[in-house]
Amino acid sequence: MHRDDSSTESVPTRRAFVVAVGTVGTVALAGCLGDDEDHPEPIALDGDKECDQCGMVIEDYPGPTGQSFYEDDVPEGRDEMVDGEHGPAWFCSLPCLYTYDFDQEDFGHEPIVQYATDYSSVDWEVEEDGVGPEISAHLEAEAYADVTDLSFVVNSDIVGAMGEDLVGFSDADDADSFADEYGGEVIGHGDVSRELIDGLGAV
Repeated sequence: MHRDDSSTESVPTRRAFVVAVGTVGTVALAGCLGDDEDHPEPIALDGDKECDQCGMVIEDYPGPTGQSFYEDDVPEGRDEMVDGEHGPAWFCSLPCLYTYDFDQEDFGHEPIVQYATDYSSVDWEVEEDGVGPEISAHLEAEAYADVTDLSFVVNSDIVGAMGEDLVGFSDADDADSFADEYGGEVIGHGDVSRELIDGLGAV
């Protein structure tokens, strides 16, 4: 059952530990090409960066954020280079990230790597707001992890920049605990479909 936190204005819930990943998958998932060491590293999404899907200024909103590196079809004006690649497309929410990436796939563009906020690696908190409990945003480069390494909680009570969102954890136990507290179900990156994103009603 979901715990009612409506009487609590700010609820710190991050556990003070980091669990090392013990195994690495040997099969590359769709949308993720090459070896990890060949991937450009995530960047910080603070400042005046505007979401490449909806145009909102990322740092003005709560919740998970993301970024996708492409070898081609770089967003207009994105001419800075990161690890030898053009700077990533960046997003204020994960529905925005996945909507953009599904659209790019329709045009034959696959991301080199996609990153999303890893809530197992940050000290997050939830605050009550008029539209629902909002989870904090974390825009430093170190807060991001490859989406293929994350377990996502979907259909929880938590809202992000665009409303319903996916909340990612590199530690599957953290994802289970989050779902126990805030509702929802735990899925992997490979389970994220256009239908699921459209069903969130966030974009």
